[in-house]
Amino acid sequence: MTHDMARGRRIREAISRGKFRKVHALAAELDVSVAAVSRWQNGGHTSLESACALAHLLDVSLDWLLLGRGTMDWHRNSAISATELQLVLALRNRSAATQSNLVGLVESIPPEHPKRQA
Repeated sequence: MTHDMARGRRIREAISRGKFRKVHALAAELDVSVAAVSRWQNGGHTSLESACALAHLLDVSLDWLLLGRGTMDWHRNSAISATELQLVLALRNRSAATQSNLVGLVESIPPEHPKRQA
């Protein structure tokens, strides 16, 4: 992975929000040097193995951490239900116009909010 200051900023943000407040503790958990973590925070080279371990330990989306795609916690919300999958598969063999119309229809329906338990 190449030098990337935006990635370094995301790494710093994830560390600041995570359970590891001290870089020393994070480095020890990852079995890397403090200098390596510092280098990552400044946009330096990160191996894929280290990036995966970092994302796992900090409980952040790997896509967000490396590429800035989605949100930090996107990985927690990524599972789709059987019904959602059924809808996606059914739409695949429909025309673009039909797909667009169905998206418009669904978006016009007000979202249902789950009932709160007292």
